[in-house]
Amino acid sequence: MQGGSILVPTIVGLIVASVLGYTLLSYALSLIAMLGLFFFMLFGLIIGAAMYRSADKSQLVSRSKAMTATVLVSLVCWSIAVTKEAADYPEDFVRAAIENKQVHKPRGKVDEIRAELHAFITEYMKTEYPPGGMIGYFKMVATGGAVELKISSQLNPVTIKPRVSPWVWWIRVLASVVLLNVSIWSQVSLLTKPPKARTAGRVEDVDDEEESDTENGA
Repeated sequence: MQGGSILVPTIVGLIVASVLGYTLLSYALSLIAMLGLFFFMLFGLIIGAAMYRSADKSQLVSRSKAMTATVLVSLVCWSIAVTKEAADYPEDFVRAAIENKQVHKPRGKVDEIRAELHAFITEYMKTEYPPGGMIGYFKMVATGGAVELKISSQLNPVTIKPRVSPWVWWIRVLASVVLLNVSIWSQVSLLTKPPKARTAGRVEDVDDEEESDTENGA
């Protein structure tokens, strides 16, 4: 009988998804060769399992409610992961610039260069990819833009490219949200189905016990 609530599983799913999206999945996106997509599928299963475990299984949940909860939780998880990636870009850029062999780094002035790099990338994104910030980051990676590094310690400009090409970024981003939806739904969808396997198992157990009692009585 349908009529089960999806509220508690949705809240549990949002909590687990937010934690995983912020702490782990935001870093999984940056793994080479799209290896991070595996973790979106894996953690999607974990999120879905948490939602399933927290549900009241005495009543079935309607398919529309279960699908709505799945889409909501997966989009929140995905959004947090992608937003965290964008928010971390200035520090990622600074790290890439410091590690770049073409960037001149006078001894004892690395901290000063780091501060200047932070200020440079913030202003650069506002100018070249307005309004800068996360929106500017998405504009840059989605179009394959590069950064022309110009700072006081650098005699000549140095081009620093994004970690991935735009088509890889688009595939990775779109595939990650699909994998989250599919993996979470694989668990949540069970709330819309009657536990036929368990019911069948109980019936078989009862039949076996009745047959055993009959034989003993005979």
